[in-house]
Amino acid sequence: MASGPEWDLPTRVFHWALVVLVVFSFTTGKIGGAWMAWHMKSGYAILALLVFRLAWGVVGSPTARFSSFVRGPRAAVAYARSLASGDRALARGHNPLGAWMVVLLLALLLLQVATGLFSNDDSSHEGPLAVKVSNAIVDRMSWIHGVNQGVLVGAVAVHVAAVALYQWGLKMDIIRPMIFGKATRPAVLALAAALLAACAAGVYALVVIYPKG
Repeated sequence: MASGPEWDLPTRVFHWALVVLVVFSFTTGKIGGAWMAWHMKSGYAILALLVFRLAWGVVGSPTARFSSFVRGPRAAVAYARSLASGDRALARGHNPLGAWMVVLLLALLLLQVATGLFSNDDSSHEGPLAVKVSNAIVDRMSWIHGVNQGVLVGAVAVHVAAVALYQWGLKMDIIRPMIFGKATRPAVLALAAALLAACAAGVYALVVIYPKG
C-alpha cells in the first residue's frame, strides 16, 4: 500500500475523540435513565470538538483546512471516475469524495448536538436551552433529534464502509495515517490547544452560564 494522507496530531486527536464520544453518546442515549446525564455531557464535549474542527478547518495545518480539500461536484465525479479506471493515487488530505462525506458528517453532528440542547426525553432530562424556548419548539427539536439520529447512523455506516473499501478493497492505506500521521510542530500544537480550550469555554458558557441568565 502507498503512504496515505498527512494528518497533523490535532486532526487525529479530534477524529478519534469524536469516534469515542459519538459511540458513547449513542449508547447512553439508548440506555437512558441515569445515563442521560452522561449522554448530555458527552454531547457538550462533541459540540466543543465540532466547533474546534470548524475553526481548525480555517487556521489549522494545510491538510486540515477546508479550502485545501472541499471541491465542487465535478471534482468528486472526476475522482470517482479515476478510481473506476484504476487510478489509486492518494491525496495528501481528503480526496474530493471523502471531503463531501466529512462535510455531511460535520453538518449532521452539528444538527444533532444543536437540537439536543433544546430537547427533552419526556422524563426528568432536558437540554440546557429548553428553558429558553416554548414547549412547541422543544417538541420539534426533540423530534428532529430523534430523526436525525437515524440519518446520522446511516451516514456513519456509509463512512465506515467506504473506509473499508479504500483500505482493503482498493488497497489504499487511509487508516494508518489517521493513527500515526506526521510530526506536528510545537507551535501548531500550542495553537490547537488554545483553540480547543476557547471552544470548551464557549460551550461551557452556553450550556451552564447562559441558561441561568
